[in-house]
Formats: sequence, structure tokens, C-alpha cells
Amino acid sequence: MLGTTTHLMGELESIMLAVDASEQSKGAVQEAVVTALECEAKLYILYVREYYPEIPESLIKALEGIPNEVKEFLENVKNMVTKEGGEAEIILRDHPEVWKAIIEEAEKLKIELIIMGKRGHTGLKKLFMGSVTEKVVGYAPCKVMVVPKNAVIHGETILVATDGSYYAKKAEKEALSMGKRCSTLKRIIALSVTKKEENLPKSSKILEAFKEEAQKEKLPPRVKIETLEVVGDPANMIVKVAKDSRADLIIMGEYGKTGIEKFIMGSTTEKVIGLSQKAAVLVVK
Repeated sequence: MLGTTTHLMGELESIMLAVDASEQSKGAVQEAVVTALECEAKLYILYVREYYPEIPESLIKALEGIPNEVKEFLENVKNMVTKEGGEAEIILRDHPEVWKAIIEEAEKLKIELIIMGKRGHTGLKKLFMGSVTEKVVGYAPCKVMVVPKNAVIHGETILVATDGSYYAKKAEKEALSMGKRCSTLKRIIALSVTKKEENLPKSSKILEAFKEEAQKEKLPPRVKIETLEVVGDPANMIVKVAKDSRADLIIMGEYGKTGIEKFIMGSTTEKVIGLSQKAAVLVVK
């Protein structure tokens, strides 16, 4: 690309939209199309049909074929890209575990960003984002963006949540990189949440270090850095601050887990994804 990109994600070559063709995919579809076009990246549109090996072969044959409404949905997404001169490809997979198919395709195609939607939950269910999404976030070889149904990313204000850890530092770096490359970005809010008031000095030090790093990066004058340390439940406070500040993208790092812990619910990142109704969440690897 020439000059400064207008998109937060910068220069990418390959993006995957993992989609279930439901109404809940609306926000993810929009962001995937915009990102692919503005980043001049190829968009792979992946639809995985879940099947169960224990189903008799005769029944499987009877179920063969993708419903016409799903085909139309996928073709419409592809056309949204190609009619603007972009490149898009539809991939259909049958697999007993949807998340594994997504990871396999991401690894095979060397995907740089996976974009997914999420189901709309209420009450306690907001804390749980769904087994497919949680496993993709945990095992993906690249960044993952989870986009709520009604989210629209304007790219003017972003929030980076940091606790000073290794993975949080990666999220910080991603946010600062966006500040340098995206011509629409005006505010970067760095937020550190602690559960106890006595830990506020530590949060202040984390944010001071972030401001120092921002100065080293020499961001354009249009980008303002704001920092905020608060006491409370991390996930709830991150979502609240994002809403109050009208940030439409939350950037977070994943936790360094292995094995089955990669998809155990309960981490702050996973809860933020479950709770956020307006802002998309970008999980940085």
C-alpha cells in the first residue's frame, strides 16, 4: 500500500472470516469486508458444517448439500469484496469440531487475522462466549477479532487493556502501531484495572511505562494518549470504560496457557469478549 493506511489493521495479505451465516455475523462480515479492501488482503470466507461421525452414512448422504440461503449468504459476502476490486474465496468444510477446522485452515493458509462474530447472550451467559470462539481464540496461530452483531469500528478511539504482563505488552505494541499507521485514529486509551486499591501505585507505574513507550514511538500529533487506572472487576471495568469513552475496539493480549487451559473459561480476555456488546475485541498473540 502507498502512504498511510486508513485502517487500524495495517498491511495484511490474508484474512479469514469464520462465519456461520447467521444474523449474529453481521458485524463480523462488515469488518472483514472493510479490512480486506482497505488492507488489500485476500479474504477467505470459511463456513464449517458440523457433522457427527456416529451418524449413519445413509443419513449423512440425506443431509448432503449446503442450504441455498447459506450459499446465497456466502456469495453475497464474496461479491461485496470482488465488486470493489478485492479478492475473496469461499471455503466449505465438513468437520466434527468447527473450531478445529478453523484452526486447520488458518494454519494451512497462513492467515494473519481471523474475524468472527459472537452469539448474543444475556445475564450470566454474557460471561461465556461460546465453545467455538473460545477455542479459536486459544489455539489460533494469529490475531483474532471478535465482533458483536451491531458493532461498527470507526477507528477514532481504541482502548488497550494492560496489566504490564508479557501478553499485555504485545497488546500495547499493537495499539501504538495502530496510532502510527492509521490516519483515522485520534485517541488511544490505556487502561489498567486492579481489584484492590492498594495496587493502584502498580497500575500507575504500568501506565507511566506505556506513556514512555508511546513517546519513543513518536506518534503523529493527531493521536492523543490517555491513561486511566481504576479499581474493580477487570472485565466489567474494561467494557464499561470502552462504552463510556466510545471506544469501538478493545485490544487485549491472550494469556500464556497450554493444553486444555487454552480454552477454559474465566480469564479477563474471555469475559470481556462475552460482555462487550458494542466494541469489537482484538486478541493479540
